[in-house]
Amino acid sequence: MDSAETDGSGADSAVSHPPGRPAAQKTWGKFWLLTSAASVSEMGNTFLHLAMPWTILASTGSALMAALSLGVQYLPFVASPLLGTLIDGYERRMVFMVSELVQGVLIALTPLLLMADQVELVLVVLLVAGCGTVTSNLTSDFSLLPMLAPENRLTEAYSRFGAVTELARTAGPAVAGLVLAVVGGYGALWIDAATFLVTAVIAAFLPRGEKPVVERGFLRMQVEGFRSFRKIRGVPRLTLVLSVYNLGAGAVPTIILVVAAGTWGWSSGLAGAVLAAGAAGSALGSWLGGRLWHNASAERRIRLWFLVCAVSSVGLLAPWEEVVVLGFCCLMAGEGGMNVTTNEYRFRAIPDEVSGRVNAVMRAFILGGAALSSLLLGWSVTLPEQVLRFAPALITSVLAVLIWAGVRSFRAPVGTEPEKAA
Repeated sequence: MDSAETDGSGADSAVSHPPGRPAAQKTWGKFWLLTSAASVSEMGNTFLHLAMPWTILASTGSALMAALSLGVQYLPFVASPLLGTLIDGYERRMVFMVSELVQGVLIALTPLLLMADQVELVLVVLLVAGCGTVTSNLTSDFSLLPMLAPENRLTEAYSRFGAVTELARTAGPAVAGLVLAVVGGYGALWIDAATFLVTAVIAAFLPRGEKPVVERGFLRMQVEGFRSFRKIRGVPRLTLVLSVYNLGAGAVPTIILVVAAGTWGWSSGLAGAVLAAGAAGSALGSWLGGRLWHNASAERRIRLWFLVCAVSSVGLLAPWEEVVVLGFCCLMAGEGGMNVTTNEYRFRAIPDEVSGRVNAVMRAFILGGAALSSLLLGWSVTLPEQVLRFAPALITSVLAVLIWAGVRSFRAPVGTEPEKAA
């Protein structure tokens, strides 16, 4: 997995396809259809990440409630193992479609609840909608994408998928800022709900796979998922490092929005442009993720991207708005490259027959950290000194670099590839 070229002869031996599941495609056609659907969904997610906190902040004046509107969307990832087991028992395209439909319907309800001043119920609705996000992401990123991409160019596929979806993330905040200024928060949320419905329609044209044969009980599948997670070398330590990183940095985009709206007094359009610039940085990082350091081992590339994130976090502590924005964009670029590299690492390491369950266990910890980040940064952003507001992001970024380098040096020599579970 050291470079894009190694996806050729080594890919077939690294990836198994259980009976009843289609083999990977030899052309890009279906891959781009999936990428289009995922991009529309991603644009809807980032649209929501601006529109919802902005609307709640405007109606309540509470930075913590605005931050929690993101945190509750991450909280369902803690239940990812349960949802991952369900994913492994159903046809993947249908799971993806239903997940998008559920998100669209629930987001459409939030303006009605906000009109009735039921902010707490809005958080509950977002919590349930987050379950749809979990199943949608797990299905598209780790099941549909490897199945629909050319099997001998998987690294390139992940890089392209990441770059295009991150470009959609770029459009989301920019469009949200414009729509908020024109139609207001409620109209913006209804428009956002429509993007999930569009995704479901596009997904209907993806090839239908066969329903997996599930011969084991639900509880046993849970146990097997956790056992596989524990046994696959590299996966537990990667989960630990990503969880630590997300604890301090997971909610940075939302806190940037809170600071821009509250402390800096920026308009929704300008705040949206900042988030869009961050998403553009993430898209650039995703594009570079499959190209930079391609001769290095996968573990070394992951360490380098973590280092980029740590260095970028220093800019968030500056007292100057321009430097904070630059640091934010560089941090997002580091995360984009890190996501491409770690996603490929995970796909190579995890057998297909337990991919839903193992990736779900990983995300339970990783995005559980992001949910806690909304509480941690929601508190630190209220501190008077700028150097303290984003200090958790710098601290956990540095810890991630040290833990990854330290555990890797203790457990595995340079160049060691992840192993599959027995």
